[in-house]
Amino acid sequence: MDLQDTSGAQIAQDPGSDYLITIQVEPQYEAKLNADRLHRLAIGVLRAEGAQGPLELGVVITTDDEVLTLNQQYLGHDYKTDVLSFGMEGQAETEAMPPRFVSPPERPRYLGDIAISYDRAAEQAPEYGHSVDSEVATLLIHGILHLLGYDDAQDAERQQMQARQQGLLEIYYEKPQRR
Repeated sequence: MDLQDTSGAQIAQDPGSDYLITIQVEPQYEAKLNADRLHRLAIGVLRAEGAQGPLELGVVITTDDEVLTLNQQYLGHDYKTDVLSFGMEGQAETEAMPPRFVSPPERPRYLGDIAISYDRAAEQAPEYGHSVDSEVATLLIHGILHLLGYDDAQDAERQQMQARQQGLLEIYYEKPQRR
């Protein structure tokens, strides 16, 4: 994936917040997703979780192969997955191990990046009984929650995270539209 190519990217600052969120959708999925709606969802989740701004967040919705490549290259895992979160915070800094990412002081805090496999979302959406659109939204919430410190390694943590994820999806994405 060429991150310099910003076709399909939407960079928008919510006028009522200190969040700068970039949603980049691969061209073959642009007509299938509403990037603005995903942007609003991300803002809602960050607000609900009390994320203090200013902060930046990057989201890429891409192919299964690209997410696999990222998983192999950065995490050393040789399997396909639906969502990856790459946090830029919480890195232990020591004399022997300086921070991996350094931002200029005038830049907002960079929360991290999320990579979502549209292909995997389309494949698993029927298993969960909802649309591909809702599955992508669920994966976005899941990725944000990971960046904010949630973990799903243990059963109790996983249940707590899934409950929060579902609650946020219902509030910020699936609430009925007023007529």
